Amino acid sequence: METIKKTDQDTITLELANAIASFNIVRVIELLSETGNYCIQDENEEIVISDKASFINWLTNCFDEFLYVNEDSDELNYTIDQCLHCKIGNPVIIFENGRFPVFTREPWEREKCGLMLEFDDNLVSGITFCFVFLKTDNPYHFEKKCTRYID
Repeated sequence: METIKKTDQDTITLELANAIASFNIVRVIELLSETGNYCIQDENEEIVISDKASFINWLTNCFDEFLYVNEDSDELNYTIDQCLHCKIGNPVIIFENGRFPVFTREPWEREKCGLMLEFDDNLVSGITFCFVFLKTDNPYHFEKKCTRYID
């Protein structure tokens, strides 16, 4: 099912990107639907679907972890791209070249991850982890998929 783009979805995407980039959790809360579904990583680094409260808690912990390691940072870098796989055309926000907020503990994993957005009215009603982008290369993702078929 493809999202029908409204003119204000670009504005909402930009507002959410700026809120996350500036660690403004209050603004993030305002932009998310109460009834939405949001992806997070659990304690085993598995991707799970959560409610808004769990997502906010997880994102706050991601902020803390990022700022602990990057204490001189006052803002995240980001680009806005589009999903090229599950919800073609939906906006995807890629923070820190795909390294935030999804953390990988293994240094050999180089996969980029973005936050793919879905909308309901003027709020974000869903956030899913996205790995296939329209304009941003993700070579690790391609290599990983190819290795599966070779093995």
